[in-house]
Amino acid sequence: MQSQMKRLSSKHRAVGVTPDQYPVVNKYLLQAIKENLGDKATPEVVAAWQAVLDLMAQTFIKREKELYAQLGEDKGFVPFSVAKKEQIASGPTYTFTLSRQDGKKVWPHIAGQYITIRIEKDGVLHNGHYVPVEPSDGNTYVITCRQGHDDQNTIISEEIIRNRAVGSTVSVSAPAGSFGLVKDAKHHLFISGGIGITFLMGMINELNKQGQSSSVTVVQCAQTEDRAAFADKLRNTLPKGQYLLLTKEQQISKNHLQDKFGPTTYKAVSMKIDPATYTPVSNNKTEYITLLFSFRSGPTP
Repeated sequence: MQSQMKRLSSKHRAVGVTPDQYPVVNKYLLQAIKENLGDKATPEVVAAWQAVLDLMAQTFIKREKELYAQLGEDKGFVPFSVAKKEQIASGPTYTFTLSRQDGKKVWPHIAGQYITIRIEKDGVLHNGHYVPVEPSDGNTYVITCRQGHDDQNTIISEEIIRNRAVGSTVSVSAPAGSFGLVKDAKHHLFISGGIGITFLMGMINELNKQGQSSSVTVVQCAQTEDRAAFADKLRNTLPKGQYLLLTKEQQISKNHLQDKFGPTTYKAVSMKIDPATYTPVSNNKTEYITLLFSFRSGPTP
């Protein structure tokens, strides 16, 4: 459980959770637990749950104090400006280049980490997590989002695409997250679906920056070619035969992947699959989806 709590602490820091908020959270968590347990919520059981929640809160607070200390003066959200806005694919899909309004350097990030963008809409604060698609240059973050995409970032993406022109302000907190490249992998296989390519591009571009494009294979799935963000860049960057674009007429299958694996291949998958509507080549949807998501790992043992 320590590893899960470590990842959660990183996200808590990203959205600005503070120690004084934990008693409030625990109060309502305990209330929900009591309601769920019903008659089984004896005083002894409730006391045990209270002790567990208190222990978890103290663990989070201790870890997050360390994370905040690493940030120096910028412990929360900082005003950034939209320096550039460009449509790169149908959907529509846009890239945004963000820079600090105070002219300072941006926080460094590791390929695969995410930044958190906060906007206020109708009096409510909304947070969205975006993975920078370009390696750190010290001056800007480049993120990509698609309008109308149904995920946790929908409100943020819709707002910045529709209403945030160049020069507009968004609030950004420091990069977070521990998902990234495996250093000792001899080859890297990236599989994406739809806008999921944006979560992988930072790692792909980092490997290219390091002169390791020959060790990269990308399988990109999109409804149509015009909706495939970064397709042209990937074709031009990767060696022949190491980039495969599949549309809804060419669904991914084992045949596309069976020669892409080795004992030191790093696999990363970023796609959203709905078992109720997606029809893979395999008749066993659950097995097929499990197969895809099991690739999100380090080198094969």
